[in-house]
Amino acid sequence: MAAFLFRKAGSPAWFVPPAVSPFRDLAPGDAFYREITWLAYQRITTGYDDGTFRPRNPVSREAMAAFLYRYATTLAGAPAYAAPATAPFSDVRPGDAFHREVSWAAAAGITTGYPDGSFRPGAPVSREAMAAFLYRLTNPDKPMPQ
Repeated sequence: MAAFLFRKAGSPAWFVPPAVSPFRDLAPGDAFYREITWLAYQRITTGYDDGTFRPRNPVSREAMAAFLYRYATTLAGAPAYAAPATAPFSDVRPGDAFHREVSWAAAAGITTGYPDGSFRPGAPVSREAMAAFLYRLTNPDKPMPQ
């Protein structure tokens, strides 16, 4: 996820990763250190409450929506989004941790969820789904290529 978003931003050459990691489970020599610390610098990620990033854990679909929302509002100039009173998916409810971000992703056409009307917020994001989400974020008016 970190590498995808860093590359989407053009792999900013100006960004110099910090000498001291903002996360206690990430060291300067670790894979994707630059990309992860860039996400933190841009406030796209804050990590976990315990000061970790957990770089080897899969990214959940709801976390993906949060990362894309923060990317869009921080770097791409998208306006802040007010979550609707009703959720677009059967398994994402108002009051859930990422209700606003998941609702935004649906409203922006980035995700359509599953045919059964669910979003499956805790499920991991596959690489193919991430590619589709980034394509839709970048090309909101174009259909997916076949």
